[in-house]
Amino acid sequence: MASFPKKESELNTYFNVAVAYLLTNILRLIVSVANKATMNSNLITWNTTYPLASTRATRTKANVADKNVAKRGVKSILRLIFGDLPASVLTPTDRLTLLIPVVGGPRPSMPIPASVPNGRVDNSYKLVHRLGYTDSVSGKKGKPHGATGCEIWQKIGGTPPVSLTDLTELETITKSPLVITFEGTQAGLKVYYWMRWVNKTGKGNWGPSFEGTILG
Repeated sequence: MASFPKKESELNTYFNVAVAYLLTNILRLIVSVANKATMNSNLITWNTTYPLASTRATRTKANVADKNVAKRGVKSILRLIFGDLPASVLTPTDRLTLLIPVVGGPRPSMPIPASVPNGRVDNSYKLVHRLGYTDSVSGKKGKPHGATGCEIWQKIGGTPPVSLTDLTELETITKSPLVITFEGTQAGLKVYYWMRWVNKTGKGNWGPSFEGTILG
């Protein structure tokens, strides 16, 4: 259904543009003869009463009431006509001019956040790392709007990773902390971590890498 302007000055412009557009495209949009006649009659009444009711020098309670009745009449017939329009005949120009939105269909994709997670590791526990994060923009511990999770990759031991091929995907978490346990034989090794926000649309930029030593 159309979204009518709320300001009466804008509504006045819309009524006249919409009716003129419907008359120009009356055959293609399959507007009935009866609806055409009612639409024209109601618009004439509106165009007569609106200027009188919207001008201080001529405004009276009576013509304001007449204007409001005419407004309801034009809206009513336009809603009736729009309800009869087959969606298959409506072009983008039709929808833009008549202010008829697309109902249903796929929702626009949620953009991936422009921020990144700033990761941290608490390695004060024996053979355990506790991973957390804050958002680089808000500074808050939770995920930013648009992120469904935080993807975490790690490399155990050796030199710091320089590309994704050096790491192994660990997990995608929706809240922190993530607790990781290690084997006793891994005590003393450094573990390197990379994090990024993800959602159904894709994956964000990597946050700063961080590291922690496995406490034996």
